[in-house]
Amino acid sequence: MFKPNRPSFSVSFARLALESIFDECDQHDSHETGGRLIGTYQKRASSYDIQVLGVLGPGPRAQRSATSFFQDGEHQERIFRKIEETHPEVEHLGNWHTHHVNGLSTLSGGDHATYHRIVNHHNHNTDFFYALLVVKKNDHRNPRYEVKHFFFRRDEGDVYEIPNYKVRIVDTPTLWPLGIDQAESPSTAPERPSQQPLITAERVKDQEFFSDFYPSLRPLLSKSAGAMYWKGPITLIDDSSAEVTAIENSADGESFYSITTDRKEPDFAALWAQYGERSFRSARHAVLHLQDDLNRAIYRNKRG
Repeated sequence: MFKPNRPSFSVSFARLALESIFDECDQHDSHETGGRLIGTYQKRASSYDIQVLGVLGPGPRAQRSATSFFQDGEHQERIFRKIEETHPEVEHLGNWHTHHVNGLSTLSGGDHATYHRIVNHHNHNTDFFYALLVVKKNDHRNPRYEVKHFFFRRDEGDVYEIPNYKVRIVDTPTLWPLGIDQAESPSTAPERPSQQPLITAERVKDQEFFSDFYPSLRPLLSKSAGAMYWKGPITLIDDSSAEVTAIENSADGESFYSITTDRKEPDFAALWAQYGERSFRSARHAVLHLQDDLNRAIYRNKRG
């Protein structure tokens, strides 16, 4: 009988999404708790690249004990569908829960049976199920908790543990639903994530692009303005650098970006007047255009 190739994995996990899991564990330090993991993925043959962009909380009707946990599925489904209205590419990637309160350092037999049943269900959209397990609290250490990662694949009895070196924690915008009552918002995101705007498709593309080509640029959130921005140095053709800030703005429900830099020499004066009026549809377009124009100005000045 044909046996599928052994899968390979890579996982990127939004830092604030992981921190929200730790926040939930802090709130329930004597009972199991958990939630859903949502995001996107790419598959090439038997290779899976999973991007965790958000966490759905357990819900107000979740049931917890020291040895068991049952999620509020209706609540989670309602929140997921609200996100899906704007971002149809988002998938339910899997679940997370905790064993740090009972000393069990791996998934239980009941967990195995449940996750195999989910991944093999005809309504499950993907051919895999990703499970994160919190196994230990690290007092006065970073990270606050130790976690393990597991992978289930449709029509297979094996359970694969994803090694930690295959998991990257990334500073990418996290995905949280807006337009819902505070009582319905994910309980794993009490303050920081609930203040963030709903992630857009352009933000995902910006993150992928900057991670590959401009790793020094970091996504940040202005709490006062409630806006995303990217900040960091870029290298120019004369080996000098420019600190740039690409700022997200919005008008009439549409997002656009403006960009500034710390390079204020008189040689670039014409650019400042131009860029004060320009806007771009993404942060990556803003950075690429400014870098190109700065390089042109440097080249012209050297020739002159």
